[in-house]
Amino acid sequence: MLTCAVGDLIKVGGNAGWKPNVNYTHWAAHRHFYVGDWLYFGFDKRYYNVLEVTKSNYERCDDEEFMKNITRGGRDVYNLTEARAYYFLSSGGYCFQGMKLSIHVHRSPPPPPPPKNIKSAKNGAYPESKPDRVDFFLLAALSLSTFIFFKLL
Repeated sequence: MLTCAVGDLIKVGGNAGWKPNVNYTHWAAHRHFYVGDWLYFGFDKRYYNVLEVTKSNYERCDDEEFMKNITRGGRDVYNLTEARAYYFLSSGGYCFQGMKLSIHVHRSPPPPPPPKNIKSAKNGAYPESKPDRVDFFLLAALSLSTFIFFKLL
């Protein structure tokens, strides 16, 4: 996954790309998609395409009344601009060979976990440090005072 300024660039299918006989349902189940992310479809444009379709058309592999053809040159990107379900497939019967993708896009990624050495808001105390851990600032102060002591002798 490559990172972009606004969202992530997600290569559909990973190293397999967009081609028949890839389980895109399994691939998508292990990923999270957020508003601002970009889907990258890499494929041979002589044979395949990418169409955005409705859920009903996705389930039937029906490419007749697609919502949007995002095919340009076989290295196509699609910006996920709304938090909703998206459905894509390839026409020409390739959908029946697995070339279809359903994803649910969320508003934003979850916030990162708080830093470990943050002051506790509940009781105002700092978390206890591990006994085998040497505090960097204490070590630096001790080293500096030792250096100054021997320098003055």
